Amino acid sequence: MKIGGGNLTVTGLVYHPTYLKHDTGWGHPERPERISRTVLALKKKGLLDNPKIKVLTPEPADIEDLASVHSKEYLEKIRLVSISGGALTPDTPLTPDTFEIARLSAGGAIHAGKAVAENDVRNSFALIRPPGHHAGRDYGGGFCYFNNVAVMIEYLKKNFGMRRFMVIDWDVHHGNGTQDIFYKDPSVLYFSTHQMPLYPGTGHITEIGEGEGRGYTVNLPLPAGTPGDVYDQIIEELIVPLAEEFMPEMIVASAGFDAYYGDPIANLQFTIQTYINITSRLIELTDRVCKGRLTMILEGGYDLEAVPKIITEVVSTLAGLGNYEIEDSHLPIERGKIRIVEDRIRKLKTILSDYWKTLR
Repeated sequence: MKIGGGNLTVTGLVYHPTYLKHDTGWGHPERPERISRTVLALKKKGLLDNPKIKVLTPEPADIEDLASVHSKEYLEKIRLVSISGGALTPDTPLTPDTFEIARLSAGGAIHAGKAVAENDVRNSFALIRPPGHHAGRDYGGGFCYFNNVAVMIEYLKKNFGMRRFMVIDWDVHHGNGTQDIFYKDPSVLYFSTHQMPLYPGTGHITEIGEGEGRGYTVNLPLPAGTPGDVYDQIIEELIVPLAEEFMPEMIVASAGFDAYYGDPIANLQFTIQTYINITSRLIELTDRVCKGRLTMILEGGYDLEAVPKIITEVVSTLAGLGNYEIEDSHLPIERGKIRIVEDRIRKLKTILSDYWKTLR
């Protein structure tokens, strides 16, 4: 199937009301309100009726597509535990609906990537749940069952002949599942920023891939309290040069919003403006390196007041509609945290210089 060049006027927004039926239990951070309140915010701003935004309705991922990433034994385990009830880990329960809704979440990621690849939309945002970046080939956890990003990438490889993807994971937690799946795969350049120490405890700066994939995993752990302002430097010194040398055919964002300063389960200091800035920079970057092909897949983010505002601004930015009034705090900048990140950027460049000319 031929790859499109990107519709220059339309942003795809993938959503299905069935996502609201995934019930993780009272008080669980990954709750339906993350999505339901976001939909209300998008409606209030008129984005769901805007001609520059195309709402896309997904279908569940085929078992064959899930099996391109996950072992058949693991898929059967999820199906059976969904029927009987139980949990993968204490924070990742399964209900009778989990298997099918997780399939629909992976299908939403596929639909977001496919719409961009087919030139149906310029870029896309998958408003899906449950999230996926903690799910590996034969394990889940951290609220994740199937790795939505990995399933989408393998689908696009198979059906569109795409061969190079750059995954930028800015969720506050390290995407251990995505890293594990592609750790030996030079067709996927995985770049993660994440708070450390924090769940799941992976993503050290020295984790750079194995075998043919060595150098294609890039981890930049951030200390608690890191301000969002530092992301401009991360983009300029690492993401942009790596992307320009690698030349991916699509950039995929594991778009978690739990690095926001008010998130209840993390301690970074990103603001709404941080996410607008990152989105704007990625649009510019994808225009240069991969014909604008940018797909964002929702991961975490648990501040129920902030997440709808953030996603509304990100979708508006993707669609080129500008930004609305932003209610955000002006946080004090901890210079010491910035210096720590700058030191880690320099160290990371040294570690990766054997694999990337642009970082020498």
